[in-house]
Amino acid sequence: MRTFTLLAPLVSLALAAAPATTEMTLTSADGYALKGTLTLPAAKGKVPVVILAHQFRADRTGWAPLAERLAARGIGTLALDLRGHGASTLKGGAQMTVSSDFMASAKAVGFDSIPADLAQAATWLRSQPGVDGRRIGLAGSSVGAFAALLAAPQVKPVAILSLSPAGTGAFGEGAREKLKGAVLGAKASTLVLAATDDKDAYQNALALANQPGVALSLWEGKDHGFAFFKDHAELMAVFFGEYLTYHHTGKAYAAKPAK
Repeated sequence: MRTFTLLAPLVSLALAAAPATTEMTLTSADGYALKGTLTLPAAKGKVPVVILAHQFRADRTGWAPLAERLAARGIGTLALDLRGHGASTLKGGAQMTVSSDFMASAKAVGFDSIPADLAQAATWLRSQPGVDGRRIGLAGSSVGAFAALLAAPQVKPVAILSLSPAGTGAFGEGAREKLKGAVLGAKASTLVLAATDDKDAYQNALALANQPGVALSLWEGKDHGFAFFKDHAELMAVFFGEYLTYHHTGKAYAAKPAK
């Protein structure tokens, strides 16, 4: 397992101007109006961006502890409300909202289509001014983590953060094998956090243990998804900082020389 060293804050990372935010809407292939917020830190050139997929019965605001730390490192975020959650509850003009029953919600709302939603969001993101399409990250929590890993081969991120990848039953027969195949095909640096008493997430994490590029961070207890922010948000930010920027080395990206 690779060890990530926490770095002291750098004065050079302080941003004089506040990040710029853009509210966006995408229409999924099956008719959902998917809402999100693109936040780009002030920068002279294009910046890396992490796509954020939240957990069941949450919304995009749950990512605030990580998003703030990423902005301080010059990394933007595209935080989405997943289908049936937050402001993404309209499908063809009809309201479709999740209930407290996970599997019933998964079937009614179509959780197995979330990976395609994330791939669509990545295509939109790469078309936006100020975004460096070569440096895209993916982060997911719980069902959002499982979906993010499945979406990775289409999104082609540099790095993936997976908090408690769970909700296996929502993604059909052989979902765990599909998960392993997707991670292998993505060829991204992947950090997975899971707790030993969080059965589905823990088993999914173990299934990825021997995949190239995957680092597991396993903890005792029952913490799930966003609960890891309390003690590990800085680790997550450093992970993306290492793979999406050169801030930890003091170097800057240079333009490619003309042929």
